Amino acid sequence: MIVGMKQASPIGTVAHLSKLVAFQTVSGSTEEVDACFDYLAAYLSGHNLHLKRLESNGFPSLFASTQPTTTPKVLLQAHIDVVPAKLTSFTLEQKAGKLYGRGVYDMKFAAACYLQLLDDLQVIPGNYDFGIMFTSDEEVNGKNGVCYLLNKGYGAEVCILPDAGNDWHIETTCNAVWITRLVSEGVSAHGSRPWEGRNAINNLVEGLSEIHNLFGELEPFKNSITISKIQGGQAINQVPDQAEATIDMRFISDKDYVAHRVKIENIAKARKLTLKTVAYVASRNVDTNQPAIKEFLDIAEQLHGQPITKTHSFGASDACYFANHGIPTIVMRPTGGGAHSDHEWIDKAELLKFYELIKTYVTRTAKVD
Repeated sequence: MIVGMKQASPIGTVAHLSKLVAFQTVSGSTEEVDACFDYLAAYLSGHNLHLKRLESNGFPSLFASTQPTTTPKVLLQAHIDVVPAKLTSFTLEQKAGKLYGRGVYDMKFAAACYLQLLDDLQVIPGNYDFGIMFTSDEEVNGKNGVCYLLNKGYGAEVCILPDAGNDWHIETTCNAVWITRLVSEGVSAHGSRPWEGRNAINNLVEGLSEIHNLFGELEPFKNSITISKIQGGQAINQVPDQAEATIDMRFISDKDYVAHRVKIENIAKARKLTLKTVAYVASRNVDTNQPAIKEFLDIAEQLHGQPITKTHSFGASDACYFANHGIPTIVMRPTGGGAHSDHEWIDKAELLKFYELIKTYVTRTAKVD
């Protein structure tokens, strides 16, 4: 259904970003996430778009398009969920040419650019063929956002997803990600008589040590492991009968992932530990010679004033789901940093320049003759 209301008043990219940062859209914060999506839906509805609000397992998504299709020529994608932060981080701060706040770089700046694009293009039905996709679960795996929507038939000829590729570098490769839970079962006993029980924590820690040793020295551009969470036991004077840990592992290639998985599964089996996959994302490799991507890079070089170089990402994004569906995806963002930290920032001038890149690209490639 096409939605058209009184045109929303343009407020500027930075002002859009300020409004979006104010929503405390921490993953799982249903009330704040819903409020943000209400705001986005209301704003999109004022720009002659075909609008659809969807939900999967409690995670909302929005899809808006200038044409009555679920597969526009160009798709602009952004997630609005963020990781936890102190309360003051949800107020945009401007200082020395930088914008600070939770989500300014990861990745509400992109959502702000998309809203500004609608303001500037003043879309008339039929003039353009592009869509906007907002999701709310990227920080927890993306399965109920981008993955869900793509499996329902949403897509595009090319997608712009500026969630990595820092400082005007285009992401062409990224690590594979395997996040697991390792569970240890023991036998409880009184803390004064440990020989009568079997300590689940001891077995878990020894298994974790063996797994950790598989990765060697932790350095950039090598496979890595982070033991991100450990819990076990119920009383301070009791032998614990259960313990578990969460392990975040990153691999430079799918081949490395497969080799390590076999070894880790063997360790778990030998120690009678239960290994459960929480999330898996395959590595990604992008051909920048694809016409849609090459045109984007040509425009970016003109605006940035220097060649756009390739980069490898240690993390992962929803781009992997687009890759699984064969959709060329451009992952690149302007100068910024501190994602997931208390000093997350984006360069204001570079943000505005990046907005011009998106506007120019959409105007050239999504214009309907």
